Amino acid sequence: MKKLLILLLCAASGIVAVSARDTEVSVSYGAEPAMGHLGVYRNDWSGLDGWGAVNATIDHRFAPNLWIGLSYTYSSADSDHASKGRYGEVTWHGLMANVRYEWYVRGGLLLYSHVGVGALVEYFSPSWEDSYNRTNMAFQVSPIGVQYDFGKHVGVFAEAGYGVQGVVKAGVRIGL
Repeated sequence: MKKLLILLLCAASGIVAVSARDTEVSVSYGAEPAMGHLGVYRNDWSGLDGWGAVNATIDHRFAPNLWIGLSYTYSSADSDHASKGRYGEVTWHGLMANVRYEWYVRGGLLLYSHVGVGALVEYFSPSWEDSYNRTNMAFQVSPIGVQYDFGKHVGVFAEAGYGVQGVVKAGVRIGL
C-alpha cells in the first residue's frame, strides 16, 4: 500500500508541475463498489460483505471544462460463509486515470460527467489456502455528477454511476 501511495504522490506532483492552472484534490466515500458484483472470484468465494470504498483524487484543469487526473481507491470485504467452515478477507487497491467534463456551470453549481480507467489489485486472504493476489481492470463511469462550490477553494460533490468507486459517491473537493 505504501508503494501505491508514493506512486500517487509522485504522479500528483508531476501533474501540478505541468502548469500553474487549477488543481483540485478530493476525498470521497462510495457505496456499493463494483468489486462485489463482478464475480471474478475463484475457489469457493461468495457472499462478500463489503462496506463501500474510500477514494482520493487529484485533478488538473487542462481546458475550460476538462479535468484530467489520478485517483486511488481502497476497499475490503469479509466472507464468513465463503463455503462451509471457510472464511476470508479480500482487500482492493485501485489506481485510475480520470477524465471529468463539466457540461453545465451556473454560479457555484456544476454538472459534470466522469470516467476513469486503471488497475485494480486484489489481495485474497482465505482460511483454506495461502493468500494470493490478482490484478484486474479498474473502471468508473459516472454519467451524472453534481458539485456545489461554497467558495473559490471548497466544494461538495455527489456522483451516480457504476465502477470501483461506487454506485453513488459523495465527498469534498478542495481547490489548490
